[in-house]
Amino acid sequence: MAAAQHGNGFDPKRTKECVERIEALVGKKQNLHMTYMAECAVINEDIGDVYEEAKNAWHIPKKALKTVIKARATEKKLQAMRDDLDLIDRESFDQIRHSLGDLADTPLGGAALAGAEDAAESKTGRQSRKQRDAALDAVSTGNGAEKLAGLSKLN
Repeated sequence: MAAAQHGNGFDPKRTKECVERIEALVGKKQNLHMTYMAECAVINEDIGDVYEEAKNAWHIPKKALKTVIKARATEKKLQAMRDDLDLIDRESFDQIRHSLGDLADTPLGGAALAGAEDAAESKTGRQSRKQRDAALDAVSTGNGAEKLAGLSKLN
C-alpha cells in the first residue's frame, strides 16, 4: 500500500490503473449478466409454454399449478436448511417443530402419525387376541359356552 502513495496523496498512475482494471471487470461481469439474463428469458418462455399447455390441454389451473411449484421449492429449501444442521441441532429443530405441530403435513410427520395409528390398531388387535385366547381357554377347559359365542363375534 505504501508504494501506491505519492507525496501527500496516492500515485495517480497506479490509482488510474486500479480503477480501470476494476471498471473493466465490472463491464465483463455486466456482459455475462446480460448473457445469463437472455438465456434465462428463453427458459422462462419455455416454462410459460408448459403452464399454458397444462391449462389448455389438461385444464390444470395455472395459478394453482404455480402455487404448487412454489410450495415444492419452499419445501426443498426447508429440507435443505434442516439438512445443513448438525445432528444435535437437527434433533432440536425437529422437537421444536413437533411441539408447534408443524410436522403433521411433512413426510416425516405423516409417517409418525401413521405409526401412531398403526400402534393404536395393534393395541386393539392385541386386546382382541387376548379375548379370543381367553375364550379358547374357556372352551378347552370346559368353562362356559358363552365365551365360545364371544369368540365367533371376534372373528
